[in-house]
Amino acid sequence: MENQLCFRCFKMKGSYGVCPHCGYEEDTGAAQAYQLAPGTVLRGRYIIGVSIGFGGFGITYKAFDTVLSIVVAIKEFYPAGLVNRGEGEVKVGIFSGEKEKEFKRQLERFLEEARNMAIFSKEKDIINVFDYFEENQTAYIIMEYVDAPLLKESLKEKGKFPAKEAEKYILALLEALSKVHYHGIIHKDVSPDNIFLLGEDSIKLFDFGAAKFQGTETERTEDVVVKAGYTPPEQYRSRNAQGAFMDIYAVGAVFYEMVTGEKPMEAPDRSVGDELKKPGEFEIEIEERLERIILKALALKPELRFQTAEQMKEAITGRKKVGLPEEELRKYQKKKKAFAVGLVSVFTVLGSIFLLSQTYFSGRGKIDVSKIREEDMEVWISSEDADTGKELSEVFLESVEKECPKLHVTVRVVNREEYGARLQQAAEKGKLPDVFCTEGIEAAEYCTDLSRLLNTMELSSYLCLGELGKKAYELPTAMQIAVAYISEEKEADLPEFLDADSLSDQKDILEYAETEEAFLAFQDKNSPVSRIAGDLSDMDRVKEVTVDVIPPTDFSVLPILKDGKLVGTLEHPYGVSKYGDSSRQEAGMFLLSLLFSDGMQSAAYMGNEEGIPLNRRVFANYEENKMTTYLDFLKEYDLESAELYGDGGICQILQEEAARNSK
Repeated sequence: MENQLCFRCFKMKGSYGVCPHCGYEEDTGAAQAYQLAPGTVLRGRYIIGVSIGFGGFGITYKAFDTVLSIVVAIKEFYPAGLVNRGEGEVKVGIFSGEKEKEFKRQLERFLEEARNMAIFSKEKDIINVFDYFEENQTAYIIMEYVDAPLLKESLKEKGKFPAKEAEKYILALLEALSKVHYHGIIHKDVSPDNIFLLGEDSIKLFDFGAAKFQGTETERTEDVVVKAGYTPPEQYRSRNAQGAFMDIYAVGAVFYEMVTGEKPMEAPDRSVGDELKKPGEFEIEIEERLERIILKALALKPELRFQTAEQMKEAITGRKKVGLPEEELRKYQKKKKAFAVGLVSVFTVLGSIFLLSQTYFSGRGKIDVSKIREEDMEVWISSEDADTGKELSEVFLESVEKECPKLHVTVRVVNREEYGARLQQAAEKGKLPDVFCTEGIEAAEYCTDLSRLLNTMELSSYLCLGELGKKAYELPTAMQIAVAYISEEKEADLPEFLDADSLSDQKDILEYAETEEAFLAFQDKNSPVSRIAGDLSDMDRVKEVTVDVIPPTDFSVLPILKDGKLVGTLEHPYGVSKYGDSSRQEAGMFLLSLLFSDGMQSAAYMGNEEGIPLNRRVFANYEENKMTTYLDFLKEYDLESAELYGDGGICQILQEEAARNSK
């Protein structure tokens, strides 16, 4: 059969030496001497055709599957400099010594790519992997063959795309990356030569050879892959913080090139002196919002980019407002400055720096750090945003290094939206970390009793911890309270508070902070909705639809009371895995206690509205620096006498109370 097939189009050519369909000459041979010759058969079923791509790590061939009678693409592992192959040969020759060791390491990496890509075998926007195997002293990945132009080819032909057309393709690319990132994979090589254009608004993403897969360590220097113009600055370093934000930079670069016709400046050059032209400076028609989105994605600082593909999609579809990177930087620096000023005021009160506080010990059976044995420990921290997560990780590791350097701790920061699902998966697989935020699982089932830790803590130094009782499997690290946001544009006469029992009577003018529609109605001047019930963490979103828009409006924050008391919950609980031995659990309790130190409580809650810190010294600073303007009313209430609820978020609690009182 192979003698009658054309090795380029794989149509039947019969006995002709030149294919009547595509003009391919039978005796053409391999494009390079080291490539497999057309007509070579792999695994008894795959007929090798012409090569359609090759680079430093491998060769891709067009091929024919004689079992399924379909054209496929085959990627052969052929790392340049580690192997060789003579013309007409099939097996690769592997160099000896250190190169042989490196070949084996990279071969495993190649097979890992295949195993991970098999996850997407039913996706329409990611290349499908059908099979993979080892043969000829190397390995092969069998993939679908895509008969469509690459974005690189379309750019070469067209020069650039109308902004609206480019926008559709970018949305499709972000949808594909959302699936990739969901599985903990970072592509790290998003560029026009790895994107097929299938139609007006559909793409297919491929080539995961440079990707970082879930569970793999930071790559070695020789694994670092860069592509000028598309690679973010942090990827040029072999050791770097890694995340979806790396792919976001590349998407921004692709978007930039599609609308302007030019690649962005290479990241290292921008880092020295950023002279990147804004898309609007080219002779093109582009909306200001799209320009902002592109520039935000291309921010040199990872924390100023979109942190997920979903966030960038929301911005493109108009569900999220976007500022320019320089505006975001000013906000970020202002936030960091406020955080620093807050810490300085605390330090002044105490007369010394106590970022690494010792308050987790008392005279009652204190944990003896000297008796903790050397351990490799893992800690999972839930965080709302990348900035806070990075700060928490750094402060925590500094604390461990100073107080108990024999503990070798890995901190994993997980976005709060994804945290519950990730933790549940870890619990089901029996791979829980040693210390973790327990949101998403039943702590009593997976965590050890923390009575021992509570007995070592001076509970009077913390809000609410003394009310937990003798037995606890998790300890909250913050408090959250119910508040109502009132539009000053829609309501002139403001009450002093809202009564939780009367919320059901306000259904025409009040929404709960659970949906995007609630905030849009709050913003809409023609909507009767003038009140949003939620908690302090909703303030940033309220600001986005009021003071941050043009023309701006303002709002007030009022407490929601139950029987004259604040309505609250204890938030962000952490526990210690019960599956370690007693020594490991003791180390876990020590690590958990660090979450209540001045440094950790400040890093977690002084720069945002995610909760009220329980550490009294940090709370004193919170009271002085945070309870201003919108939160000034809090000074009139005793937080410790708040009506605390156990299960459910604030919105759920308020709705249940409203339903109960409407009967």
